[in-house]
Amino acid sequence: MKDAKKILLTGGTGFVGKHVINGLVAAGHTISVVTRAPAEHRTARSGVDYVGWLPGLERYSAVVHLAGEPIFGKRWTPEVLREIRSSRVDTTRRVVEAMRVSPTRPSALVCASAIGWYGDRGDEVLTESSGAGAGILSEICQAWETEAERARELGVRVVRVRIGVVLGESGGALKQMLPPFKLGLGGPIGSGKQWFSWIHLRDLVGLLVRAISDAALSGPVNATSPNPVTNRELTRTLGRVLRRPAVMPVPKLALKLRFGQAAEVLTGSQRCVPEAAQRAGFQFQFPALESALRDILR
Repeated sequence: MKDAKKILLTGGTGFVGKHVINGLVAAGHTISVVTRAPAEHRTARSGVDYVGWLPGLERYSAVVHLAGEPIFGKRWTPEVLREIRSSRVDTTRRVVEAMRVSPTRPSALVCASAIGWYGDRGDEVLTESSGAGAGILSEICQAWETEAERARELGVRVVRVRIGVVLGESGGALKQMLPPFKLGLGGPIGSGKQWFSWIHLRDLVGLLVRAISDAALSGPVNATSPNPVTNRELTRTLGRVLRRPAVMPVPKLALKLRFGQAAEVLTGSQRCVPEAAQRAGFQFQFPALESALRDILR
């Protein structure tokens, strides 16, 4: 393929990263996946190799940087927050520094970020031009994106992909949500009025692959469906797809008692729309929640 590129990928062994590898290979690219244990992941798969941190970047056309510790699943102790921050901010700084010392540089850095950048914003419609929010997650995302933007000083096109809640089979948010719903114990969180900005895994992969080559994508890009839903609509739709009741409310206080500050991931409200992706002509395969869930759970 004339547009085939050599791509360096970080975070390629995680839930999203494994699918990004498939998307990159399908697009004809060859990939080097950065991992701390390359020998454990090496396969005979054509076009994919695993390398230690960080090889010389002169061989690569683009870097897709997805590395980051999961933000949900354990309480945010000071140590956990340091790990979350370091795995995003410090690793991004190292990627950019590797570009700085490279004799030739990749043309693009596609760097993951998150819609946590916007903070808890109620019913406000959030596009890429909306300002930053407040709170721990927003502060981490702002520092994360600041480090990525330093690559622009080196002549590298930077795409900061603000990822919403990723819905896909065998991992991500649905893996956490499905057990209580299958038992008929699912329901809205608190009032259920908070907004839930989501994206089908296949659309996220497509957008990341597109961002490597499409010069129309630069700066912040919301990786979310064009149709965010409220938490109440999410629970009703998931219950309908699973044919289970979804009326058991989950008090915010109960979440805070169990998860501490990490509960803000579930209780915050971000009503994001993907203005930049749509302006660039990206077509979502799954713009509606019900069709997305039916595809994943069929």
